[in-house]
Amino acid sequence: MGLMAFTATAQRKGFAIVIDPASLSQAKTEVEAYAAALSDVQGFHVYTVVDRWGIPDSIRAELQRLHALKQNPIVGAVFVGDIPVPMIRDAQFLTSAFKMNQKMPRRDSSVPSDRFYDDFGLHFQFIDRDTAEFSHLFYYTLTCKGNQTLHPDLFTGRIRPTDAGGTSRYEKLRAYLRKATAAKRNPEPFQSVFVYTGSGSVNESRVAHIDEQLSMREHFPQLAGKAGAFSYMDFTDAPFIKRKLMNEMMRPDLSLGFMHHHGDFDTQYLTHAPKPSGTEEALDYLLRAYRDRLRRAARYGQDVDSIRRMLTERDGLPESWLAGQPSPANNRLDSLLEDSLNLTLKDFATYGYRPNCRVAVYDACYNGAFHNADYIAGEYIFQPGRTIAGQGGTVNVIQDKWPDRYMGLLAEGVMIGLINQHEPELEVHIIGDPTFCFSSDTKVNLNDLIISGSTKEWERLLKKGKSPDVCCMALENLKDSPAMTDARLLKLVRSARSGLVRLQAFYLLQQRNSPLLVDAIEVAATDNSYELLQRMAVNAIPKCGHPRLTKTLAALLAQNNASARVAFNAMEAIQFMPATEMKQSINEALDSVSPHVTWAKEYRQSRQKQVDIYLERWDEDIIALCDGKLSLPRQRMMADRMKIYLPPYLVQRVAAYTEQCTDPEVQCLLLSSLGWHRLAYSSSAIAETAQRMSQNTSLPQEVRDEALKTYKRLKQ
Repeated sequence: MGLMAFTATAQRKGFAIVIDPASLSQAKTEVEAYAAALSDVQGFHVYTVVDRWGIPDSIRAELQRLHALKQNPIVGAVFVGDIPVPMIRDAQFLTSAFKMNQKMPRRDSSVPSDRFYDDFGLHFQFIDRDTAEFSHLFYYTLTCKGNQTLHPDLFTGRIRPTDAGGTSRYEKLRAYLRKATAAKRNPEPFQSVFVYTGSGSVNESRVAHIDEQLSMREHFPQLAGKAGAFSYMDFTDAPFIKRKLMNEMMRPDLSLGFMHHHGDFDTQYLTHAPKPSGTEEALDYLLRAYRDRLRRAARYGQDVDSIRRMLTERDGLPESWLAGQPSPANNRLDSLLEDSLNLTLKDFATYGYRPNCRVAVYDACYNGAFHNADYIAGEYIFQPGRTIAGQGGTVNVIQDKWPDRYMGLLAEGVMIGLINQHEPELEVHIIGDPTFCFSSDTKVNLNDLIISGSTKEWERLLKKGKSPDVCCMALENLKDSPAMTDARLLKLVRSARSGLVRLQAFYLLQQRNSPLLVDAIEVAATDNSYELLQRMAVNAIPKCGHPRLTKTLAALLAQNNASARVAFNAMEAIQFMPATEMKQSINEALDSVSPHVTWAKEYRQSRQKQVDIYLERWDEDIIALCDGKLSLPRQRMMADRMKIYLPPYLVQRVAAYTEQCTDPEVQCLLLSSLGWHRLAYSSSAIAETAQRMSQNTSLPQEVRDEALKTYKRLKQ
């Protein structure tokens, strides 16, 4: 087993370093130094678990044992080197956005996730190990025997170097551990935050971006008045934004960077390509940008020849391209244009990209896909720069999320892993040292308080209310307290001064599926002072679908100046609302605004047309399904589609058909899809049906198991 303790026997919080034998052998000095810093500086009782099994189940069992110890139990772990990667199936509802058909290749349709290791309430059944080339991947199904919601018992992180780029994984590991250890021995205060917004992010809503910038002042009140503390960048700030972004992320004083964009494991999609009418126009766009770079260099007395060499030798531009128009048929156009727009794995070496941002947040799909031979989040931490940790997803991540939830706690000295533990998704991980934290002069040790604080202590901090993020974490830790009633949370949604606190209270009411949720949605949907809260409320309207909310939705649709993303989501919500009530509500809303708009007739017609197009979009197919009029292949397709496209007013009808259906595969698909609709005002019909079916011994076992999973999803 290879278990070693690096600290004394006094009662302390434990932390496990899980490492493969080869990595330990190659980096023994660095591992011991890292463990010593965990002990000396952060006060952990450190266990080094050498993975001699090479099997996820055995590692998980050892972590459970260490977590259950009466003396020095572990509260966190880091997976170092070649630790097996669990690939989770039948659990897409625990992700924020991933909904791939599992009949697709399993390597693509499974979720790489360390929730297997850190959430002991989940129960998994082993399926298979991947082929020799991918032997580090182990496939598991989430069963009905455990929880169907995430409540990680440990905070965790991944330090997985690979041999990509011509540098051995062990050389990278040694260098990284020295960097992480130095950061512990020489902690620094939180100094600055940077936000980048890429093309296509939340409908490129200016209001959303402005409000995010304002929310950073709430997250980090310590930075008020500090020069250079807040910086922002938009994809429209430069024709080729990549270099500008890289330069900002290499700032030596940068503490935290948020990057909102689309992504893949090997690419940060920073901006969109120009929309030319033809090849010549695209080429001209590209060359004008490069030539402009040379003109500006000459104007400011820079070395034009060295810049010209940089463009020709590094970027591969023929010298003639900088002097005149080349043939539009040149086949290098597309690749050059693409390389100029997006940040890829090769750019770290090509441009000498060495990020210094201590913590990076990749609000993008797949950037944290640590199971690959190389991946964006890994490149950030294994460069010689000062980046220690990042937060990223192994598969898709949803756009409409709260990406900076609790991040203000970094400035209070809270470990990045603890923050991630309290905003769990199946796909979201810390890449790097999960114990990394900034220094802090706060009198309260928030790390200890988050791990084991009392209700009394959290109530005191909530009442004190100095930091919005501390108040948000207090609400999180008080959510199961009898004193934290739905009415109290609703009052915070109505009247809390901080937008962050209002949003946290709204989140908790959603988690509870509170009887006051409709009231909370009505309040939050009109909160124009914090776009993210308003957007989350608008997103909750179709999930809940209560007829009363047609008035709230209609008011937003009739509004002249809703933010781009709120307006888009409001339009999308129409298809999930009951038609009679929606038509009446939109007419009433338009009656109210018509006297105050120009071209009132056209204004009304455009809004009504919008409603008419979307209303009852799914009714015909769903009713045909429930009436038994679809073939089995069509039933299966419709059943799977209803994970997203099931209006709450049709839930009872679908639940009834699910119980009557005689095809086990369709029943399982329907039960799985119904489980996605926990917030539907009609969700009690799902819970009752699922509970009955789980107890019906005449049904096949796989149907009963799926029914139990669905019931637990609604009731936990």
